[in-house]
Order: sequence, then C-alpha cells, then structure tokens
Amino acid sequence: MDTKIADAIYDLLMGEADPTEYFRAVENMFAEGRTCEELYSKVYEANLRLCDRLGVQEDADVELIIDSLLRISRLLGIKMFQYGIKYQSGDL
Repeated sequence: MDTKIADAIYDLLMGEADPTEYFRAVENMFAEGRTCEELYSKVYEANLRLCDRLGVQEDADVELIIDSLLRISRLLGIKMFQYGIKYQSGDL
C-alpha cells in the first residue's frame, strides 16, 4: 500500500505540514491548548530539568528516547490508518 496519504495525514496531525484543501478536515493535534501539545510541553520541560540536573545543554540518550518514541508513533499511526482502510472495505 502506498503510504503517501497516510504520511501526509500524519504530518498534518503532528503540525508538521499546512493543511491543503484536500485534507482541510485533518486537525493539528499539537496546536496550542490541545492535549498533545500539553503533553509534549511536559516532556520538553522534563528534558530541560534532567539536562539541568546533569549539567549539560542536551543529553543524547534523552534525545534518542524522544526521537524513537516519535518514530514509533508514526509507524503505529500509519499502520492504524492502513487497518482503517481495510476495516472500511470489509477486509478486516
């Protein structure tokens, strides 16, 4: 299955792309005041506190954890999109 549409929708959900007319109904889940934005802010603030305690500007392990979790989120999101298509077509 071509993942271009799933990738485009995921990028819109993450606030990494601007909506087009075709996808105008897709919400930016990281917009100000949204739950995802609030949760990500907590992660960012925890990262700053941890780096402060370690006496460093940034910690490679923390960055690796955050980046890996975001990649996992993308993979799961795209797979759920694919399953949604299968479900709607009766193949699931």
